[in-house]
Amino acid sequence: MTLNPSELPSFPSFPHWKGISQYFPVQNDSVWLNYCGTTPVSTYAIDMMNLYFQEYARYGIFAPSFAEPVIKSKIKGYISEILSCDPSEIGIVHNTSEGMNLYSHSIQIPKGKRILVLENEYPSNVYPWEHWKEKGVGLDFIPVGKTPDEFLTNLKTELGKGDVYILSLSPVHWCTGVVFDMEAVSKLCETNSTKLVIDGSQAVGHIPLDFGKLKVAFCAFAAWKWLLGPLGLGVVYLSKEESKGFKLIFKGQASVVNDSNYFPYRDEWKPAADQFEQSTINFNDWIYFYASLKMLSTLGFTRVRERIYEVAGMFKDAIHDLGFTLESDAFPQIKTGILAITGHKDPSKFQPEAIQAFLKQRKITTAVRLGRLRMAPHIAIEEEHVTRVKEALSDYLNQS
Repeated sequence: MTLNPSELPSFPSFPHWKGISQYFPVQNDSVWLNYCGTTPVSTYAIDMMNLYFQEYARYGIFAPSFAEPVIKSKIKGYISEILSCDPSEIGIVHNTSEGMNLYSHSIQIPKGKRILVLENEYPSNVYPWEHWKEKGVGLDFIPVGKTPDEFLTNLKTELGKGDVYILSLSPVHWCTGVVFDMEAVSKLCETNSTKLVIDGSQAVGHIPLDFGKLKVAFCAFAAWKWLLGPLGLGVVYLSKEESKGFKLIFKGQASVVNDSNYFPYRDEWKPAADQFEQSTINFNDWIYFYASLKMLSTLGFTRVRERIYEVAGMFKDAIHDLGFTLESDAFPQIKTGILAITGHKDPSKFQPEAIQAFLKQRKITTAVRLGRLRMAPHIAIEEEHVTRVKEALSDYLNQS
């Protein structure tokens, strides 16, 4: 059978960003400001998936434009570019919790040591470590502090106690948007012989992460936040150093080399990062993720990050104009795409749940976290959306 590959849809470069929101239908009559939570699908991903479904309908798993090894290689290539690491260090999972659990249950930690996680951390970076408490390993929380510098002081104190085996940290706090100095964190961990593990869900695609410079043992993150991927798909990074002698706790059909040949049964495991792919995967999600990464790559990963900061800056100005205060006011020199509104010059006006409900009536999606009203824009947000949100907030403040 001769297969004729289809022409994959291209994505324009958008040199000035104007009109890019047309590729995100959610923005047609609403304003989605929860891109650090979940991200609606783009028409580009829809087009790519439609093409895949058409080929799959004709050719089954032999769809000529979407060979599984090629798509996997492309995804790993894009992620390795974002993280400045080798593609062999990248694996694909379903979500952060799965990746963290697989890693946590596959390693050894000496009794009497401690694991440190961030205060008010997302559960995906807490629950996977709890089983160690039954094995004589401590699980403690580091106070965030009011600024990134204060956090580093708190971290230095904890690591200086000499018993911290793993620091599992989110480089960006999911509730407040505070961004930590990961180069300083990495150096502190190295000085104190502590392994650095990263929950990258709020960081990857949002802030620069150079794993060529940072000494990171393991990282797991969701595809559906700043990378605009599908719900139910995640990525892991396992450093080459950590890969030495690493063997996953579970062994599945896809854990071994030449896994498509089912007999004889095999004992030779795949390279460490690939071990996280246990068996048959949801290839539909892979196509969706591939399309999103291809789109972001076309626009430029660094350029996309800068656009996120630019749009966040527009919102920051609008929010300040209306008398609101932000978490990031305490660290104005640090770039973040997560805006956490903490108060208003008239304290009676700041009721986060009430503001969220009011905005929802205006088809503006936000979130409330730790008593803060959280907004997180992405490239789908243009100037007119900022204006619309500012007008809605002004109407809220002017209510009798």
